[in-house]
Amino acid sequence: MAAKARGAFTLIVALAALTHSAATAAAASVENTRDTRIFELLDDDQDGKVSMMEFKNNQMLVFYILDRNKDLALSTDETFLPANVFATFAGMDGKIDTLEFLDIVDSAFKQADTNHDGYLDRQEFITLLNRVRNQ
Repeated sequence: MAAKARGAFTLIVALAALTHSAATAAAASVENTRDTRIFELLDDDQDGKVSMMEFKNNQMLVFYILDRNKDLALSTDETFLPANVFATFAGMDGKIDTLEFLDIVDSAFKQADTNHDGYLDRQEFITLLNRVRNQ
């Protein structure tokens, strides 16, 4: 399940073009600015935290953007994941359908919500992105 959570966030990170760059102060600053902006985009009501619903709503947008052929399933060529990672959470058909994707998102959210309050605050979100980048 942890692999599935990492995979879901890898999709988010890849879609947002968040490549992990050299560990310089300037690169870290740019990365931090992008992370903050992504958090703000997920925080639909701008209350400083991302609820599960906000998270799911935005994850489906990610899914539909990635689903280039609009068959409601993600194949390996529609994601930015290595084949072995993709296979970890693909269904029996070798694709990730919307329900499988939502299961991954549920798991990822719960794992990221370290204080178990039902929301991701900015720090929980940034910590999760950093963990995904360093996998």
